[in-house]
Amino acid sequence: MRVLLWLLLMLNVVGLIYFNLDVIAPPAVSAVKPDMQPEKMKVLTPKEVEAMPKRQEVSATPASATIAPSNETTACYEWGIFEPAKLNSIVTVMNALSIQHNVVQQSSKESVRYWVYKPPLPNDEAAQIKADELKALGIEDFFVVQEPKWRNAISFGVFRDEQLATNLVNDLRHRGVREVVKSIRNQGNGNSTLMLENVTTTLLGQLKKNQPDFPGTAIKEVACSNT
Repeated sequence: MRVLLWLLLMLNVVGLIYFNLDVIAPPAVSAVKPDMQPEKMKVLTPKEVEAMPKRQEVSATPASATIAPSNETTACYEWGIFEPAKLNSIVTVMNALSIQHNVVQQSSKESVRYWVYKPPLPNDEAAQIKADELKALGIEDFFVVQEPKWRNAISFGVFRDEQLATNLVNDLRHRGVREVVKSIRNQGNGNSTLMLENVTTTLLGQLKKNQPDFPGTAIKEVACSNT
């Protein structure tokens, strides 16, 4: 009976060791990875190391955060002249476009301008047809006025020198443009001109888009002030 008990005890111990063998004696880890081939490894010379392709370092600043400097040149312009009732409106446009500007008051004599234009056409469609006809004649320097009082008139230019205005009228008539008018604009006291600084080509395009709202005015490039 005692022998039987000893046999059962020995069987339990053997079974315990067998089923926990991986815990008691874990398999040895190979020091060399199966896919490595030591016999093909070699030590590189300094020249071979220098010839290896260099790893490109990633910039810490995202590409989207880099702002390319503007390559646009700037210039100064004179835009005028404006009657007192229009001054606030044009200053609002300047502020919206963040354009540096100074308001210069004009004397009565300085405020005389000669405007060459074609009187308002009946509607937008008629103005567009006339604009297309002018382009077909090779005339490009004009715009269709959008201001309510002069809407659909076609402006050809504003001049300080009356003779220049007269010459333009004669030239337009010679090229087949009828009903061209030369009239005095902005005569009187209290008129102003805007002096614009650091105007890029893009901003100049925006100014010209707003010019039809201010008929009888002209945008002219001028020398920038040193002050």
